[in-house]
Amino acid sequence: MKNKFIKIASVLSFAALFSLNVQAQTATFEDIQLQGTNSVKIPNTGTVTSNFTSGSCTFSNSYTISFGGYWNSGWAYSKVNDTTTAGFTNLYGSYANKGFNNSNNYAVSQNETFIKINQNTLTGLYVTNTTYAALSMKNGDAFAKKFGGTNGNDSDWFKLTINAYQNGNLKTEKVEFYLADYRFNDNLQDYIVKDWTFVNLTSLGGLDSLKFTLTSSDTNQFGLKTPAFFCVDHIITNADTATFENLNLPFGQDYWNRGSKVFTEEYRSGGIKLLSEFTVSPSYNYWSSGYAISNSSDSTTEGFTNLYSSANGKGALNSKNYAVSKGNSFFKTIVLSGLDADLEAKGIWINNGTYPYFSMLKGDGFGKKFGGQSGNDSDFFRVIIKSKRRAIMNKDSVVFYLADFRNTDNSKDYIIKDWAYVDLSKLGVFDTIFFKLESSDVGQFGMNTPSFFCIDNFEYNVITSVNEVAKNNAVKIYPNPSTENIYVNYESDFSVINIINLQGKNVLQSKNKNIDISGLENGIYIAQIMTENGVLNSKFVKQ
Repeated sequence: MKNKFIKIASVLSFAALFSLNVQAQTATFEDIQLQGTNSVKIPNTGTVTSNFTSGSCTFSNSYTISFGGYWNSGWAYSKVNDTTTAGFTNLYGSYANKGFNNSNNYAVSQNETFIKINQNTLTGLYVTNTTYAALSMKNGDAFAKKFGGTNGNDSDWFKLTINAYQNGNLKTEKVEFYLADYRFNDNLQDYIVKDWTFVNLTSLGGLDSLKFTLTSSDTNQFGLKTPAFFCVDHIITNADTATFENLNLPFGQDYWNRGSKVFTEEYRSGGIKLLSEFTVSPSYNYWSSGYAISNSSDSTTEGFTNLYSSANGKGALNSKNYAVSKGNSFFKTIVLSGLDADLEAKGIWINNGTYPYFSMLKGDGFGKKFGGQSGNDSDFFRVIIKSKRRAIMNKDSVVFYLADFRNTDNSKDYIIKDWAYVDLSKLGVFDTIFFKLESSDVGQFGMNTPSFFCIDNFEYNVITSVNEVAKNNAVKIYPNPSTENIYVNYESDFSVINIINLQGKNVLQSKNKNIDISGLENGIYIAQIMTENGVLNSKFVKQ
């Protein structure tokens, strides 16, 4: 132990130390709350706002990533040809089957939307229902009534109101168009608009934007029950026509309902923080990099739909939570104001994810079966672990094989399925730990082996000075270390003393200088004295 302290002191020679205190701690990820069983935490809140243009018109769009992602408001464009599928899974189909005049593309709008128009005058546009709204009105569904009711005599209606704005001011002129009307005495005249219908807007005069509002006879306390969607095509201005044919749809899709954005989120456990990124693109949403926090127990489902499970379906030492890393990753220490401390790596538990485990065991559409058909291929999948402190990389590294088929005796080949402890002590004091994945199975785009692995229970020492000269000599704490009580010796006035742990959490508060700390866990804390002239910090150890 003496040699260890001498080594650490030389590393930390920049500090004015009289002695060192080493506290062993573990980042278990159990302090990160998940919603329930088989849950995962990746960025799941945020909104993408974007625009698209056709002709002289600009359309806004809003997409939210919560609940798996959904089109939140505004406009989408589509070429969906589906007039038969009922329900909200068919949001983007026009009831006219195609665009106006059998064109490919058209626009789909939600309620309360706007179009900005660069030309001063507008001739008109073509409108029709969405299949979702039309079939809901025609047959009824779990949310909305059948228009006309059971006897066909209910005076139902679904109306589109178009208002004009100029220079930010609402004009008095407006145009109303009924997408469905069951108010006739003769039920044979009742209708739900199916074909593209021209709406003349010349009466609106000069304008620079339009607002579209939907109203219906079928409402409740929350608003419209009729699905609040409609379709627009061929918006004719005095200079051009917005046909939407200039807009390209994402590869393999029949509609566009989102822009592009990367969302980030930070997760903290113990003395470390992990980042996660989630990407929204026009084609699809996906977890793009960093870590997911998971308690998934699915160790049997093969393939990329099971990204968030460890190979044995649990955390290290039978814990619930663990972290899943996507590709090369890193985590950093948590820096606390007023705490002169460093973290020293001890060890970490590592496991394969279920997805790469089965890919290597059996092969799949992307990665090969490790060992090949004969079992003699010298395949491997490994993670290289390095550390950095204050921009200086540690020359030492740790290599751990998640799978190793390089043995001359095939019976010794293995793919990790259970958690294994990896000694990281040679990485020493750090502020960043890096993980780099390598595989023998590579193609022109990189690794074919799925680039995921799991970590848990990262163990580290917190190294800090005790009995050091306080930054402000006016503050002294004694006894230090202490087991039950501390006394804060400060002669001037103060409002409160906060006791803060290494994770930055305020665990105790006192307005007295004598503070009972017997209920605190053993470890290092900061006494934060709030004064009229600022904040003073002093460290102490509870043991």
